[in-house]
Amino acid sequence: MAKQNYIPFGLDLETVNEQYAQGKYNQKRESNIRTNWQIISGNVFTYFNMILSLIEILLIMIQSYTNLWFMVVALINTSIAIVQEFRARAMIQSLSLITENTIMVVRQGLFVEVAVDKVVLGDLISYSAGKQVVTDGNIEFGELTVNESNITGESKSIVKTAGDSLYSGSFVISGKAFVKVSAVGKDNYIDTLQRQAKTLSKPQSVIVNTLGSILKVIGIIIIPLGLMTFFNVYQKSGYDYLPDFIADPASFELGVRKMAGSMVAMVPSGLVLLTTGTFAVSVVKLARKKTLVQELYSIETLARVDTLCLDKTGTITDGTMSVQGFEIQSGFSDKEYQEEDIYNLIASMNHALEDNNQTAKALKAFFGETVTHTAKKTVPFQSKNKYSLVSFKEGTYAIGAPEIIYRGQYSAIKPAVSEHAKEGKRVLLLAEVDGIRNDKFTGKARAVALILINDTVRESASKTIRDFTDQGVTVKVISGDNALTVSEVARRAGVPNADKYISMDTIKNKNLADIAREYTIFGRVTPEQKKALIEEIQKEDHKVCMIGDGVNDILALKQANVSVSMASGTDATRNISHMVLMDNDFETLPSVVREGRQIVCNLEKVSVLYLTKTLYTILLTFILLMTSRIYPFEPIQMFVIETFIVGIPTLVLALEPNNRMFKGKFFLNIMKNVVPGALFIIANLLAVYLFSDAFYGLVDAEISTIGIIAATFAYWLILVNASKPFNKMRLIMVIFAFLSAGIAFTFFRGLFQITTLSLPAVLYMMLLMETTYIGMKFYHNRFS
Repeated sequence: MAKQNYIPFGLDLETVNEQYAQGKYNQKRESNIRTNWQIISGNVFTYFNMILSLIEILLIMIQSYTNLWFMVVALINTSIAIVQEFRARAMIQSLSLITENTIMVVRQGLFVEVAVDKVVLGDLISYSAGKQVVTDGNIEFGELTVNESNITGESKSIVKTAGDSLYSGSFVISGKAFVKVSAVGKDNYIDTLQRQAKTLSKPQSVIVNTLGSILKVIGIIIIPLGLMTFFNVYQKSGYDYLPDFIADPASFELGVRKMAGSMVAMVPSGLVLLTTGTFAVSVVKLARKKTLVQELYSIETLARVDTLCLDKTGTITDGTMSVQGFEIQSGFSDKEYQEEDIYNLIASMNHALEDNNQTAKALKAFFGETVTHTAKKTVPFQSKNKYSLVSFKEGTYAIGAPEIIYRGQYSAIKPAVSEHAKEGKRVLLLAEVDGIRNDKFTGKARAVALILINDTVRESASKTIRDFTDQGVTVKVISGDNALTVSEVARRAGVPNADKYISMDTIKNKNLADIAREYTIFGRVTPEQKKALIEEIQKEDHKVCMIGDGVNDILALKQANVSVSMASGTDATRNISHMVLMDNDFETLPSVVREGRQIVCNLEKVSVLYLTKTLYTILLTFILLMTSRIYPFEPIQMFVIETFIVGIPTLVLALEPNNRMFKGKFFLNIMKNVVPGALFIIANLLAVYLFSDAFYGLVDAEISTIGIIAATFAYWLILVNASKPFNKMRLIMVIFAFLSAGIAFTFFRGLFQITTLSLPAVLYMMLLMETTYIGMKFYHNRFS
């Protein structure tokens, strides 16, 4: 244990400046925040944008300028995505500055707080409980208990003393020490392990992965189908040799226009950009609510969460504690203790232990730190022990959890402890012990006094928990405190089934699955048990969100599907969490859940619209190639669908509130609507060809006109279905889409190549639209 008030000299400022000038400082690792160029290039130079650009060049070569409108849509989509990502980055950076980690170093005999990236080689860092080790180093003076699970994968606590090495990425559980920096930046040991400074499991986006797989398939087949469409026009042209076909301007232009029409319609150009843009908008919205999103796709993962695990202290309660008083326990010790004795003992223990957690602060505020007994040996509080030890000349004392210190004889003090625990108070036991060995007390404990601590429940706790339960989320409280105390606090906070509690201090890791399923409140839980309980819940196919703020929560946070910490929490908890609540209140978390559900459920809807168009075009192109028919549409004719039926409505749908619980598989959910929609539209056009061949010889212009109007109507019906149940905004959007398409086809007939139809063709088109309406209505009523 470090001597009290000892401060070494450390580096002088001249040496610090020299080290910095030579680049021997703790340079920041590569940021996962994209640069300006990365944002712009990542959105502009996409595979599909490159295809569209090549098509644009070909259309310019043949001077088919009216067919270039698809590039306007692509440019707008790309611009929106870039702007939204810039906004999201700005918000993340502004919040990140608030939580930027600092560390205490000693320079010229003075404590100086510096940013982590300002630490230089040879610096002397002062570490204490809750701090994350920021560089490799060697302990010069003092003693620390550390967890190196980020390095070794083992969650065991390790005691480090003078001369021992510390590794960047590990975190301090207890103790104080001065550590001399032996490596900085990329020379740190953890950077040699593929720079995995934070073993934070990055949430995998089901949406992005699913759409990515679909787009890979589209990307593979789009070019061959486009070239085959061009070749099909060549075969129907009557030319025997391809060079002759290309040399004929009219034939070549027709081939390019039909190829472009097919390929442009296959490209879901706005879907990927809308997906990333939607996530970016959510980041901005959450940042305004003081929530820092450190992993983008954790928003989506949180939408799938059905179990919320949280610590009591600092989450349900506001983290502020106050000692109400104490009760001397007579008859357990040979010595008769007076009130003054209790004050003197605990004040001396406070001074010797130098703990800085909320419980220690409450004890110091009530008992003070006046030294009346000189400490010979100390063991600071650790979650695995749940008590602290101090050895004085007059004797050795433990202070901590009554059930643990008095194990084997707890029944003697249980009535008194339970009486206060039922009132929601934390109860600590001060007890005499025989001695200290291997950081644990020896001999039989003798009760001296019970210390009563009040823990204030947050005003917002009840509403927040009710918000979660109303959304179908199960709430469980996992705490290191007395189970009865936690149960009462949880009951006051409105946690359902708060009476189902269990104390884990006597539970071995057997039957944990049954325990995790049956109970709501878990008391006297060790860090390892917190992690194990979450594992068991996950085995039941549940998605778990863990909220914590202390070192004892780190293993559980790393195990959870989504981890959330408080900004006031330790450096280590903030660094490994997917999200940080900047206002230290989990009241904002239901908003995050709603944001995630909005993304998942809304992107499911908009994906249907984009992918229906893509699948329809792919299948139609394939069928027409098999039947040696020329693709009927040109790029300009798809503008109405891409802009008024898909583009603008999907932007509205993607960003509107949606708190529906997501169910099922994303891919299956969208495909069960995409496939029928695409088949209905294909059936429309094939029916047009059948009608033309069997009953009434339609010219190509009439086939194209009937086909595009019928297809637009079918797409509009798909939009109507995706917009249900209607609200004011969705109703306006659906009406806007219908009127916009009608105006475009009526007043801009020349631009969209809408020809005048004969009476039989008009009647047939109306019959086709009526049949489509009936068929789609039947399908959605029967199978949706």
